[in-house]
Amino acid sequence: MKKLILICGANGIGKSTASKALLSVLQKSAYVESDFCRMTNPNDFRPALLQMQFQNLCALIGNALACPEIEYVIFPYGLHGHRKELFERLWEETKRKFSDTCLIPLLLFCSPEENVRRAKADGRDLERIERGMKNSGNVYDAVDWPRIDVTELTPDETAQAMLRVIFSDTLTGKVWY
Repeated sequence: MKKLILICGANGIGKSTASKALLSVLQKSAYVESDFCRMTNPNDFRPALLQMQFQNLCALIGNALACPEIEYVIFPYGLHGHRKELFERLWEETKRKFSDTCLIPLLLFCSPEENVRRAKADGRDLERIERGMKNSGNVYDAVDWPRIDVTELTPDETAQAMLRVIFSDTLTGKVWY
């Protein structure tokens, strides 16, 4: 069975960095980065632009899942705003095309102070950091997914913590979406 590993968390928490670290230690894996699929000018929520983003993500994830050498697709993605609906559509399309795929969601979280420190280290300006904290800070409070506190973890330690969850027997058969 193929596995789509959805790595979520607040803006600036380190989803992409942790995903790259996971890729380096998880055999038979592919990493699908959503950021460049969403880069447009204008960068807004026009229906045609959102549809293009959806199609781009479906294609990249689908290509990885269709490859016989790939068992795990690592997908860091924030679920705030319109992205939650987009992911739900993406997951429905993935299940339709690749019925032998299961979803393993992982939620990364850390202290607000550490989140700000990481976002600054990533080169984000204060306005973007404040907007990100406001838009994504509480989105995951009610989500019943495996959680990893990354406040004091390096990317490599985060990857090891994610591996422990991915290979945990408690995930077997759980339906997340």
